[in-house]
Amino acid sequence: MFPELPLSGAKQFTEAPLELYNAHVFIKRPIISQYDVYKRHNVVHLLAQSFLEAACTMEFLSAHPHPYLIQYHGCRFRRGYLTGIVLSRHSHDLKNYLSRGVGNIDKKAFMNALESAIHHLHLLGWAHNDLNPTNVLVDDSEASGGMPLLIDFGSARKIGSLLGTSRGTSGWIEGRIEDYTTSKKEHDIFALEKIRLWLDNPTFDE
Repeated sequence: MFPELPLSGAKQFTEAPLELYNAHVFIKRPIISQYDVYKRHNVVHLLAQSFLEAACTMEFLSAHPHPYLIQYHGCRFRRGYLTGIVLSRHSHDLKNYLSRGVGNIDKKAFMNALESAIHHLHLLGWAHNDLNPTNVLVDDSEASGGMPLLIDFGSARKIGSLLGTSRGTSGWIEGRIEDYTTSKKEHDIFALEKIRLWLDNPTFDE
């Protein structure tokens, strides 16, 4: 399930500093829980492929930083394989932050910040394509004061590109998931407005 490094090797990826303690970072791995589904459809190779694509996306975004994109520290490697994507750790996504009553957010400031992150992606020629309250963390550090951090770029693609196996979340897209096949900034604009409305009366159905 771990992708083999391409011929250019680890040099094309940032190596995460070894002194980063696991308590302070989140190490993203391939989605093992989906293994049986992929195996049943004889596409297990797509798990490794999508993980490699996610690492490439984070490398690209790290060259174009934005304060409301999750901080990327690099990758972990072992014996020629990419084994982890190392990101800053934060305790709560937006849904959990509100459902557990961790704190309140300033809706106007929060949405302005989230919009600026999405606008940054669009200026780079990319779209996120899977914007929803579980893919937005809340940075409740004293310095940030409850601002958003956009995460999960598994569906992110250059605008106009075909989407892969990851393509939005039901309930947060416009139309049918079957028709959600191409990376478009309109996907993000629709989801932004839906989050804005959701914040007025958030629900937490699974």
